[in-house]
Amino acid sequence: MKKLSALLLALLMTVSLLAGCAGKSADATDSPESTTDSSYEETNIPDATGSTESTADSSYEETNIPDVTEDEGEDTPAVSTDSTNPQTETEETNNSPVKPKPQSRPTQTKPQSRPTQTKPQLRPTQPKPQLRPTQPTTPKPTVTPNKPETISVISIQKALELCGEDGNVTTERYYIRGTIETITNAQYGAMVITDGTGSISVYGTYSEDGSVGYADMKDKPYKGDEVLLYCILQNFNGQKEIKNARLISFKKAELDINEADYTAMTIAEAREAAKGALVKTGGIVARITYANGMKPNGFYLVDDTQSIYVYDSDLAQRVKAGNKITILASKTYWILDKEIEDAQKFGYQGCCQLENAYLKDNDEKTDNTFSKSWIPESTVKEIMDTPLSTNITSTIFKVNALVTREDGKGFLNYYFKDLDGTTGSYTYTQCSGSDFEWLDQFDGKICTVYLSVLNAKATNSSCVYRFVPIDVVDEGYTFDTDNAAEFAVKYYGIGQFDTSYSGDPAMEVTTSVSSELLGFSDAKLSYFSSNENVVKFTSENGKLVMHCTGYGEASVKVVGSYNGKEYSQTVEITVAQAAAHDSITVEQAANAQVGEIVTVKGIIGPSLVNKQGFYLIDDTGVIAVTLDDEKMEGLAIGQEIILQGKRDRFLKDGVECYGHTALTNCDILANYYGKNAYSDKAFITGKTLADFAKLNVNEDHSRDVYVLKATIAFEETPYYTSVKLTDGDTQVQLYCSSGKQYSWLKQYAGKEVTVELAACNWNSKPQYAGCVLSVITEDGKVCNELNFKH
Repeated sequence: MKKLSALLLALLMTVSLLAGCAGKSADATDSPESTTDSSYEETNIPDATGSTESTADSSYEETNIPDVTEDEGEDTPAVSTDSTNPQTETEETNNSPVKPKPQSRPTQTKPQSRPTQTKPQLRPTQPKPQLRPTQPTTPKPTVTPNKPETISVISIQKALELCGEDGNVTTERYYIRGTIETITNAQYGAMVITDGTGSISVYGTYSEDGSVGYADMKDKPYKGDEVLLYCILQNFNGQKEIKNARLISFKKAELDINEADYTAMTIAEAREAAKGALVKTGGIVARITYANGMKPNGFYLVDDTQSIYVYDSDLAQRVKAGNKITILASKTYWILDKEIEDAQKFGYQGCCQLENAYLKDNDEKTDNTFSKSWIPESTVKEIMDTPLSTNITSTIFKVNALVTREDGKGFLNYYFKDLDGTTGSYTYTQCSGSDFEWLDQFDGKICTVYLSVLNAKATNSSCVYRFVPIDVVDEGYTFDTDNAAEFAVKYYGIGQFDTSYSGDPAMEVTTSVSSELLGFSDAKLSYFSSNENVVKFTSENGKLVMHCTGYGEASVKVVGSYNGKEYSQTVEITVAQAAAHDSITVEQAANAQVGEIVTVKGIIGPSLVNKQGFYLIDDTGVIAVTLDDEKMEGLAIGQEIILQGKRDRFLKDGVECYGHTALTNCDILANYYGKNAYSDKAFITGKTLADFAKLNVNEDHSRDVYVLKATIAFEETPYYTSVKLTDGDTQVQLYCSSGKQYSWLKQYAGKEVTVELAACNWNSKPQYAGCVLSVITEDGKVCNELNFKH
């Protein structure tokens, strides 16, 4: 009897438990992430790749590393970001080390990378921050409970209170109404909403029943629209936010503009419109561009007349390549604020673009193709040679180009080069190159490329075009060797000459051209002068050398020949006597007051490193000269010149040291050419590397050059390359932003050599770094020619 009673009791308890399980509410089971998401530890998966896949792989390498600016040396990374417009770049000098990824502890839910916030830009030497995953957990489709006839909507202020302390996740859902301030990620519906009582982030938005994500909604809200959300609230790592938002309803915002204020025009007309003009135009969306985190920030718009870039991050999230749209926008020319002054020196107006755009119409089709009938055929060389004052930004050209991928230290660069394999530039990216990984299939191939200059990077010494490829087609390009003679003349022959000289350059000229890339070898180049009393070519030690033998004018004909085919071009050259200028010595220029304009004569010495320019040298001393990239054209070590510039001192505010003496904002007043040996009379001898390492940074040693013995040491890791001089226990860092800048020293790596070593402190560091002017061995002197064009 007792056994029977026990069995009955157990049966009753089992029934009771089953009944209790069946009585759980639907809301307690439709959001499994609410019981797991708040407990996992972040895995630091980068959002720069734009991947929509969930991954907890701990073996990735970081790909979004801040740029090294031109003024930073010794491989020192510097933050360089701009989220307001597409002008932040990843350069080939970006050698920032990548910190190893921290390991995450196992968790119940597979973490995914968070897209809703722009990844913070950090110096790689700091610990990597914990980031939210880039993809919200998709809730299980559920049947939405029958909504009551009247719902209780809480304010955002109340919602923020309900988020509670760090780690809290509500079990109850709430109705919240607000206006979208911004869409932070259009893939997942991450946004910020406001209602007048406050603002709150929304971590992922879904359809009313949770079955459809924001990106796949046929009708969805955008910036300015009012939304009603049914959601969970949470405090994640101190950030109070809406989680797993169900979109109950939304109301479209009314455009606060008058269409009559906008003038209808073609894109070609819009390109010529004045800055600030209100434009109504349309066309096909040809290519989307991306900001950090692979977030759309703009697009190329093309019609039958031209192309133009549209910068608008909100609108870029609402369109897709292939859409045919009509927009209302404002015309502008855009330059990064910090580059405006430098850009003006080169006549660069900025990116020709439209901004503050409103979408009037969108056919939503993605199979429309943009018109290519108007696109001019050109070459990469012709684009690069186009004056910066010419309005070519955001127009498209058709070129044959060599596509190359170059892996940097934690970033990718993609280059488009002309058929010589060198002339060209890199793609503009804010995503460390991850937005152009689709170009990998073309790496190393010559392709038909529809190429556009998006902008130009302006620095104190140069202004360089940067590209965006709109379309790339691999058509199996084969170079016609019947054009080898023409290629040799255009790319290697005619460009050697200036149109005017004021002395004898004694310049060796190219006589043979070969190209493994194009499949030909030994195309001959010959030179003929119409007046040998002015310009003459002579054979010297097996080399052909151009001399200016007198004053006057001469036509120089350059003839290329290959396999019986010939091609020629002529350049007109004037040789005139250099104007006389009163000048002072290098020592007098260095001792002038800071800010004083000086005119100084000297011999061009070896190159600066990580600065555009060279050392000017005479018997009295040495001084660094910074010079614009264009003004470096035609200059060479050994030329005697007179230049005018400002006696300057590079010193960072608040730093106690001398800094660096230099001549800046220089112009070449006269070039007497020649191949003169620069003087070493003012160089310091009889010292060791240890003496150099002890130099007092509070004293001006930036005009000192030491001649001493040292061993060249290269330290190469997957993340950076460091170049040093060593002597016993003494080490001196060489000033540079990339080990590539000292690639000419690699032949001496591990060897003890004699160096001419200049002290430099451009960045006001607590010690002097070195700049190697030359290496002296039994075979002679090899100079640093980094900045000189050949």
